[in-house]
Amino acid sequence: MSSHAYDPRGKANRALLFGVYRYDHLDDLPGVRHNLGELVKTLVAGGVFGADEVQQAVPRTQLEFLSRLETEAKAAKGLFLLYFAGHGGVDRNGENFHLLVRESRRTGRDGYAEAVSWSSHVLPKLRDIAERRLVDRIVVILDCCYAGNALLEFKPGDLLPGRDRISVLTAVQINRRIQGGNGHEPTPYTKALIRLLRDGLPRTDEDVGPEQAARIELIPLSGAVYEAMRHKFTESKDPWVPRHHAAESRQDVLLGLSPRLLEEMDRQNAAGRAAGWGRRRERGRHRERERRKGRPRNESSGNGGPRKDRNLRVLIPLLTAFAVLLAGGGYGVYTWVGGSTACPPPVELRLLTDPDAAPTVKKAVAAYLTSGDNHTGSGCRRSGISLVDPKSTDAVTGFQHAADWRTPRSTGELRPQRDIGAQPDIWIPGSEVTLARAKSLVGKGDDVEFGSLGPVAYTPVVLAIPTTLASTPASVRGTPLGQLLDQLRRNNPKAVPVLRADPESTDSAQLATVGVYGQNGAAPVNDAVVGQFERQAAQLRPAQPDSYALMCALAGADPELKDNAAVLVPEQVMTQFNNHAGAKTRVGCDNNRLHLRAPQYPADVAPLDLPFVHVTWKGADRDATARKDAVGRFHTWLTGAAGQKVFTDDGYRTVGGPTGTASGSASGTATDTDSGAAFPGGTVMPATDPPDAQWLAKYAAAVGSALDRYRHALGPGRVLYLLDKSSSMDTYWSNSAGALDLLSQSLDTFGPDDEYGVWTVVGTPPTRQLVPLGRHSDLAGIRGKVKATKLVDEESYPGPALDAALTEMTERQKATSGAQLIVYITDDEDDGHFSGRDLPDLLARIAARPVPVEWVSLAPGGGCAAGSVGAQIAKTSGGRCLNASSSQVSELRDDVARAGTGNAR
Repeated sequence: MSSHAYDPRGKANRALLFGVYRYDHLDDLPGVRHNLGELVKTLVAGGVFGADEVQQAVPRTQLEFLSRLETEAKAAKGLFLLYFAGHGGVDRNGENFHLLVRESRRTGRDGYAEAVSWSSHVLPKLRDIAERRLVDRIVVILDCCYAGNALLEFKPGDLLPGRDRISVLTAVQINRRIQGGNGHEPTPYTKALIRLLRDGLPRTDEDVGPEQAARIELIPLSGAVYEAMRHKFTESKDPWVPRHHAAESRQDVLLGLSPRLLEEMDRQNAAGRAAGWGRRRERGRHRERERRKGRPRNESSGNGGPRKDRNLRVLIPLLTAFAVLLAGGGYGVYTWVGGSTACPPPVELRLLTDPDAAPTVKKAVAAYLTSGDNHTGSGCRRSGISLVDPKSTDAVTGFQHAADWRTPRSTGELRPQRDIGAQPDIWIPGSEVTLARAKSLVGKGDDVEFGSLGPVAYTPVVLAIPTTLASTPASVRGTPLGQLLDQLRRNNPKAVPVLRADPESTDSAQLATVGVYGQNGAAPVNDAVVGQFERQAAQLRPAQPDSYALMCALAGADPELKDNAAVLVPEQVMTQFNNHAGAKTRVGCDNNRLHLRAPQYPADVAPLDLPFVHVTWKGADRDATARKDAVGRFHTWLTGAAGQKVFTDDGYRTVGGPTGTASGSASGTATDTDSGAAFPGGTVMPATDPPDAQWLAKYAAAVGSALDRYRHALGPGRVLYLLDKSSSMDTYWSNSAGALDLLSQSLDTFGPDDEYGVWTVVGTPPTRQLVPLGRHSDLAGIRGKVKATKLVDEESYPGPALDAALTEMTERQKATSGAQLIVYITDDEDDGHFSGRDLPDLLARIAARPVPVEWVSLAPGGGCAAGSVGAQIAKTSGGRCLNASSSQVSELRDDVARAGTGNAR
């Protein structure tokens, strides 16, 4: 062990322990409660911290978290230890690692409300504190799902502030979820840390004295906890591998001394100490040999009571670092916001944006938060910004029912607080048309008001055609989308599929759908043409939630579709995917297999103009002046040089004029066009800026009409639920987000013409009818039936149940067309009933019947891991497998909505 590690003893050190074990909208984590109790006891007994130097908290909100953190951080001068245990989450690309507090909730596909961002909130503050030398060392330990994603910010070669003072230990490698234990003791990773900090590190050193052996330094600790977890597995059945990043100062950090080893030293008299230590050293070597053989050793017992004053001083450093190390409990992370030690909590703004715009807006938010424009002259941060990107139709409906934000309903299609998040201060939709839609649905005197401050950036919606296909250069300007599609069909002997993202989800797909259906000026196409278009567009299913996801899914699709499909996407998305250099990092997937695509600019599809909207709420005037100032500062920065660079770097056009100016980074497009070609005079966008109110109202109505036709394009939908009600489902049955809750919440998405039913799966015969498959008008009655159903002490047989469901759905499809879906809700316990050729034969029958199966796995531990029964069934059918997660309710609800007609808004 090095004697040159940084030693914080004698300085003002602090341990702040955040442990969120209870959640309003997510699963509780009872083990985290034990983390706090055991950790406080260990820290105080160890003597690194006095009783008043260890603080614990269970924050409800982001602001409460940040305020408490600011208060405790300013008291530390030597070592600052930050501990947070709770839920951790990431978005679909494994980016934007979030720490979740009690009121955190999942919104849309991958957004969080009342959450703390590692990259936008935590790490910038840590680096600021370290760079300004307000503390000597910072040690972070993350014991949470996805904890390893925090290390993605530490890229080799980056010369980032604070790099010589910040060390991070994470409970697990990147993109892995981990178990929270049995709930009756600390979580697994924290339990291992507590044991090591209390009992000392395993050693094989021959020449080491007792005090030196009691030292616990960060790098050796990281190796010991790695060994302690090596026989455990993540929820996806991968090896559980803790990781760490050591500060670049090349100087380790003394985290403390083992209380148990020091107690042994105190019990030995001076004459017998050397002999006693020799025996202890031999036992340590024996334990190390046994552990390397994979045999567990019993924990030695010892007194955990208070230490003598001299030992308290000695142990302070040890448990200080431990507190931070434990921060990761496997479920959440700490955050840190503010500026100098006298900084007040910053104003926290909530920003709502369109899914297509979200990647760039997130970059802009991150850049702004760390910029000088967001700091006072004394270095205090002025504001924090949390961002969510729900489906476009959900955002509009949320504003339509603005009162529900203040007084949430217990039932209903959309509950804004649950499904979107806290009331936003800023809204950046994709298009001014969407703002007009929301305004048309909000009555006078309602809870919400919109103040548009103008566009943030521009990008036209393009028909992007593979450069290997024939197109018509003359069609680059002045031609409606319908004519462009006709020309595409005439110019290519082979059919060219045309794809776009889910029109419910993103504004660009809505505007494109208006053009496809001829809803904006030209005579609308008939229902047969609409149905034909939607059937060929469904070749890439399910409908993708945004244009980035569409292109990523296309990159991995069958070569026939990948190489020949045209796409309706924003120009800047096409630009990013055309530019293959560094694309995987930039767009979140490997797109090198995609052909370049050339843009054509439909004359009847409005551009995306990203209006910046200041949203205000009735009765929310306590800090209205401060919020207005913070909103104005952010808008000024976005439309200034620094903010515009973020957008142009991603292929957007600047806000220099009503038509926009193409940026240099847009050179990834295969065809150069002047800005006027992107927005043909007056046809797509009025000459006035902002657009004429009458024109906007007409276009908004066209979007509403197109969405309604989209949902009805393939006829009413049909969904059959298969509900496993065997006795093993008891753990996942009636609790929040359990089987009955999952099913019940998804029933909101059906329209009056849709058909749905619920069959239970248990015993013989393999299914029983709980709700008949058909149209239903009494939703309350259906929910009552679902809630009243009881478990049966028998086995379930998924193979025969799926066979019966497929036969029923196939026969009904012969009589009426429309989207279909089978939803199988199970704990996977009965997958073992497949033997021999059972599963391969079932998969062959599934492949012959085009009915997608949504396999909903409730048991934690990777029910949808590659090769699992659920994953194979879902993949073969063209459906999805949903692992147990905090987003499972919303994901199932969205997928069921795509099969029904009741979700068009």
